[in-house]
Amino acid sequence: MTIDDEPLTDAGEFVVLTDPTTNISVNSNTTIDLVEIRVNGEIRHSYRPDTASFDRAVSLDLDPNENTVEVIANAEDVVTFKKTVIKNTAAPRVQYSSPFTTSVLGGPSNETTVSSGQVTLAGSLHTVSTVDRIRIERTYTYETSDQTNRTDREIYRITDPGESFSQDLLLGNGMNEIVARYIDSNGRMNEDTFTLVVNDATNPVISLDAPNTSYTKSVRIRGTVRDETKLHRVAINRTSNNASQVILGGTNPEPDPERLSHQFDETITLYSSNDDNEFRLVAEDSTGNVRERTFTVEYNPDPKVRITENRTNATAGTVHIAGNVSEAKIDRVTLETINTKSGERLDIARIYGADVTTTAVEFNESLEAVPGETVANLLVTYGNTQYTQSITPSVSEPSDGNTTETRAANRSDRTVDETGDETDVKNASGTTDSSEPTGNNVPDDTGKETSPTFLPIRTREAFGGVVTVGAVYLLGQWV
Repeated sequence: MTIDDEPLTDAGEFVVLTDPTTNISVNSNTTIDLVEIRVNGEIRHSYRPDTASFDRAVSLDLDPNENTVEVIANAEDVVTFKKTVIKNTAAPRVQYSSPFTTSVLGGPSNETTVSSGQVTLAGSLHTVSTVDRIRIERTYTYETSDQTNRTDREIYRITDPGESFSQDLLLGNGMNEIVARYIDSNGRMNEDTFTLVVNDATNPVISLDAPNTSYTKSVRIRGTVRDETKLHRVAINRTSNNASQVILGGTNPEPDPERLSHQFDETITLYSSNDDNEFRLVAEDSTGNVRERTFTVEYNPDPKVRITENRTNATAGTVHIAGNVSEAKIDRVTLETINTKSGERLDIARIYGADVTTTAVEFNESLEAVPGETVANLLVTYGNTQYTQSITPSVSEPSDGNTTETRAANRSDRTVDETGDETDVKNASGTTDSSEPTGNNVPDDTGKETSPTFLPIRTREAFGGVVTVGAVYLLGQWV
């Protein structure tokens, strides 16, 4: 006796999933009088071969579970072949491990509460045959703003899962109906129906990249907002007047994988008063959970000037000034020296001037100077504004060997014409020509001449120094 071409023996059990076809062969030295096939004691087939051999394919109609199959042959003697055949008609069963746990025989509860809209349905498969496919259907019903009900449905499919499976599900806040079907290779199906209830009490998560200071009237902020169920709305509010800049608009509560995370790259306008430059980034999820991040951007357009050297060489008649300008959108930088007694501009140098702005400029210049009677002005143009810082050079002790020729070798005479370009301007004698009048000494009450005082018409503080904004020629003196 064979089933599916597999020879059977008297010992042990043989498992089938459907009613099998068995091949029965009987051979004898004498004529075979009778062959009977019995299932659980009931005669299912009977033959009278009247030959010495018998060979027949027979379909066995088995009962579920355990069956005793007998083949009885009678020639000179009666011979019986007996075999236990189990017909396994059970559909695949699942032992769940996520988002809840069950035993193999115990199915899931009718309702399970979870804290996030992102869950994983997972488990191990228990079946005598191979599970061919798994179909999971999620149904979510919600109410819209106009008080009508809508249904959102998502179907997940897994083929050839093997001995276990794992499927990520995206749920809506509230009740989600789940129908899971497990179908084996013989078409037998097991179905589990249950409800997953999302109770999302977790606020969205904000990652923000915003500068503390800006040198222009607008600033770029970037970041990411995430939520475990669904983002509803993201906006930037100015705290002083609650003006809102919407980054992500509001939406209905149905599940949406695109709303689990949102990256933003926004430009916001700054006001001159820093009290108006405090902002609040607000993220709200579909459940109503809210996360806020407050940040302030200081609007500081004035450049930062750092002087690393400002020493006058008395013998050479030059001043060496070095440093840098930073933290501004810089268009031009000019450095000049002024005689504080006569008001004469002694020298001027364009340090930076280009078609594009920059945020940092280094300078290292030697300009003409009168020892003890020189002030250097650093003029920085940024946007439509000019920032000026006055620098009073210190005077070094004269050293032997320094001559006027040394001074001439250390620098070349420069000036800037009305177009802003540097040009060389000299008179016929080869010295720099200045059209500005020179000052005269003024007698004091004792009749002695004293040096005039160079008085600024308008000044302002700038990084510890004083900025001279304008001057006028008054009573024979530049003030």
